[in-house]
Amino acid sequence: MPLCPICGTEAAAHAKFCPECGASLAEEHEAATSAAIHEMAREYESQVLEHPEDASARYDLGLARMYERKWGAAAEQFQRVIEMAPEFADAHANLGVCLARLGRPERALSAVERAIELDPGKKRYRRLKRQLTGRTH
Repeated sequence: MPLCPICGTEAAAHAKFCPECGASLAEEHEAATSAAIHEMAREYESQVLEHPEDASARYDLGLARMYERKWGAAAEQFQRVIEMAPEFADAHANLGVCLARLGRPERALSAVERAIELDPGKKRYRRLKRQLTGRTH
């Protein structure tokens, strides 16, 4: 089963897009990021500049940076979201994904575990934890 290059979710063998975040599951990792994603990132960046304390705008910018595979920039936005809204479980989980991509597995696991504490019923968080710990169940 292919893994999403953005959020790490497993997808069906024939899937073209991630069932969790909608990212393309194309084989080529060097595929150019679409102009629409770059435009989306610019729009969210503009919103953050206008409203720096808007956690929702920062979260959206973090997602856009993830889609661009700019893991450090995305992690920075999710960290800021967490500072503003510590109970925002998705921000913790996505920070974990970014940190894993940046080669910081211990910090990634800690972020994902915090997301699980905040929203224990969300299956995506448990899948992320299994992926980070190398467990299959």
